[in-house]
Amino acid sequence: MPRRYLTVMNLLWAFGCLPLAVFGLTDQIWIMAIAAFLVGAAFNGGVVIWGTLLQRRVPPEMLGRVSSLDFFVSLAFMPVSMAVAGPAGESLGLPVVFLVAGVAPLVIGVVAIIAARMRRDEITNPLDASSENSDDVSDEVAAELPTLVTVETDLAAAA
Repeated sequence: MPRRYLTVMNLLWAFGCLPLAVFGLTDQIWIMAIAAFLVGAAFNGGVVIWGTLLQRRVPPEMLGRVSSLDFFVSLAFMPVSMAVAGPAGESLGLPVVFLVAGVAPLVIGVVAIIAARMRRDEITNPLDASSENSDDVSDEVAAELPTLVTVETDLAAAA
């Protein structure tokens, strides 16, 4: 996981939309295929980080509810986007709609990173298990870590 996990996730999604502009600018299938691959790769990279965040930052007893709400909200907006995309394509033209679809998420993503103070949240809630602030390591396990490292070092030296 990247240290700046929220920033990386949002930038993957934001920059991942840029290749969408290609669909409005070309009629070459091979160029569209490359653009679609780049969109898919960037989006899936963000989804991996998002799934990891859900597992690490949501209490286990709430994980099902939070995941369900996340899925519901994501699906709820799909019909809205489809209802807007058709008339927008007709009135503005496909090149303009795809250009907006490629550039607007980048602007929104950068604004979200800054306005939501994601960098501060990443510092306050690091995801690596060795961090002092991490909730992933219980106090008992944390107390044992120096002992485990010493035992491992002693075993390695003995071999």
